[in-house]
Amino acid sequence: MKKVAIVLLALIAFGVTPADAATPVVRITDKPHKDFEGEFRNNELASLITPEGKLGKIVYNPANSRKTWVMDPALIDEIADMADGYSIAGEEDKEGQLAAQSWLFALKFTTLNNPVIALPYGNPDQSLAKRLAPSELRFYSLFGKQRLELQLGRPVIAENGWSKGASRLSSPFKALYTENRRMLTGLSTISTAPEITALRARLGTVMNPALDESERVFFSYSATRAVQAMTAKLRVIPGRYQLTSTTAKLPVTLVNSFDTPTVVNLSLIPLNSRIRIENVNNIQLAAKSRQQLTLEVNVIAPGSVLVNAQFMNNEGQLVGEQSELALSATIIDSRVAWFTTVAAVLLFLGAITQSVRRVRKSRK
Repeated sequence: MKKVAIVLLALIAFGVTPADAATPVVRITDKPHKDFEGEFRNNELASLITPEGKLGKIVYNPANSRKTWVMDPALIDEIADMADGYSIAGEEDKEGQLAAQSWLFALKFTTLNNPVIALPYGNPDQSLAKRLAPSELRFYSLFGKQRLELQLGRPVIAENGWSKGASRLSSPFKALYTENRRMLTGLSTISTAPEITALRARLGTVMNPALDESERVFFSYSATRAVQAMTAKLRVIPGRYQLTSTTAKLPVTLVNSFDTPTVVNLSLIPLNSRIRIENVNNIQLAAKSRQQLTLEVNVIAPGSVLVNAQFMNNEGQLVGEQSELALSATIIDSRVAWFTTVAAVLLFLGAITQSVRRVRKSRK
């Protein structure tokens, strides 16, 4: 009841009564048109925003009555990207750019004196999103509100419950969404790079009710590729190392390809007990940098061992992709080393003696 009261007060503050009581609701939603790599799949959206298109008719031919506008901020962002200039199959579309600019101007003018409600970013099925990750649904709502206010240049309302339709995302792709979400939320705990936040917000579009089966497959795999590329920007370089003493120095390279610096902890887990190696905390990584750490390794017994290296946040949660450090320890006992060294010296001296004798015999 408290949430309902808050919404009612918010609507009254905008000078209107609740939508279901007196105000007709106009929805500006559609399926996503850009993949997770930021490319437009086709030019379908350019047709939708013309005066004769589905989205164009809404803003160019509005009735004079007062309305409540419900919008997907991700769709508005896509049209704003078109307005800034875009390409289809490598060719710029100037007509589509002008159409987007005109449509955005008409949208702002038409909705000027009406309340606007921002859907969660990407218009995910709110029931499904709430089951899979309620905290992430709140993030989608907050991010959507911020983006829509930026695009419209005015305050908007964010309140769940305005979405329509249900996503038919299958169980395997629900699991894939959950894994991608886990990777990005973890990454966001150790880096404030804005591209992580933007990709995390777009992840909800895989649950958009407007997607058909083939589109759900396409966007789920596109999201996975984008998440993999994002996590690769902050990583530990894998490597192979040969250890020949009981105490060795291990050079390990860390990469931060983001434009923002960060502080990380490094988790180092050997998969057997042949070595001892400690985690490293509070490592400062500059923006756009490759940094080499020298780690101390104590060898307990000779043999091979894999060390799982992975970043860790301050709560002890492992973050990002795991890298493998392959170590091979070939430790020689000091007494054996002394014996072999002496033997080598004696062999060398013997060889010299033999050479001297041969020279003397040849002179006789």
